[in-house]
Amino acid sequence: MKQSQTTMFPHSDVKVRLLETYIKKYLNILSRAYYIEKVQLYDLFCGEGVYDNGGEGSPIIFLKAIKNVYYRNLAENQKIIKVDCVFNDLDPLKTKKLQSIIAEKKLHYPIFGDLRFRNEDYRSAVSKVVDQVSESKNSKAFVFIDPYGYRDVKASQIKSILDTGKSEVLLFLPTQFMFRFEKKGSPEALLSFINELVPDSKYWPKSHTGIDFIENLKLAFRQFLGSKYFVDTFIITRDTNQYFCLFFFTSHIYGFDKMLETKWELDMEEGRGWAYKSIEAPSLFNSLIGSRTNKLESFYLEYLKSARTNREIYEETLHQGFRPTHGGEVLKSLLERGKIKVTPIAGQKTRKGSFYINYAEFKENSDKIFVQLI
Repeated sequence: MKQSQTTMFPHSDVKVRLLETYIKKYLNILSRAYYIEKVQLYDLFCGEGVYDNGGEGSPIIFLKAIKNVYYRNLAENQKIIKVDCVFNDLDPLKTKKLQSIIAEKKLHYPIFGDLRFRNEDYRSAVSKVVDQVSESKNSKAFVFIDPYGYRDVKASQIKSILDTGKSEVLLFLPTQFMFRFEKKGSPEALLSFINELVPDSKYWPKSHTGIDFIENLKLAFRQFLGSKYFVDTFIITRDTNQYFCLFFFTSHIYGFDKMLETKWELDMEEGRGWAYKSIEAPSLFNSLIGSRTNKLESFYLEYLKSARTNREIYEETLHQGFRPTHGGEVLKSLLERGKIKVTPIAGQKTRKGSFYINYAEFKENSDKIFVQLI
């Protein structure tokens, strides 16, 4: 057994922190959605729940969030939604220990929702997730996949979960090891993983760094899944030039917006990831805060050569990994410098200096302005 399965290292801790921050937002939002009656949470490699050094794993984070949201909504007379959890691990000893920890810490009561434990191989577990989510009505699902390796993980499995139309997936991949193997001669597991995404190997770009590999993988996922799905990453720097990565997938633009919000909360400089603080060399992510939107400005200077509506800009800003607030900052700067023009769409009442790039306008199908490069 790898030490990382029994000891929570700093990079594992930040992985769980991202999960914790997002799942709180996720449950808070869905508990206020009138049409949602139930949430299904799946942890397909749940482990024992608590590491030997006391670190709390994903099942504990899930259950604490569920408990907090339940009692907060109860106190505020808000709608109560059921949250069903499925914790799966091929090793029955791990789920048995997890059950005892949950009971000992009093983390779950039937009033919160169902709690189930499974001991199935990953492929069977994914198939059951797809069937159950597809059959469930007025529900949403969140699937966390933190595999002990990546041999059995396939892009087609991720797509099958997303194709239910009501699921989000958070996948952790040991991209540092994958990149290292790519450079030294790809093993069968890595070749199989990449070939499903890019069947013709000549179209798989060469990665010069671990960051290159992650970016190439993100682009391959986007092309494989298609434009109706959103894909983004959260990079975890364990040591100098050692990068692991969480990949987030969803078909719902608001869920994607909230994940980007979570990323920027944890990395306020670039919204890209986390770096271990003891690294002596300057971190990839420790740039000036003002430089964080340079990439977005460069994108706009190309993208806005054609007139774009506020809704189009909102969606593409998210695809670039930036929040609407960043888009507003950059557009305001471009407007003040005379780089763009803003034209109200016929019949729309607009406010000077407003760009209307937000989920509310997107949801209401409200195209209010055109923005174009001068």
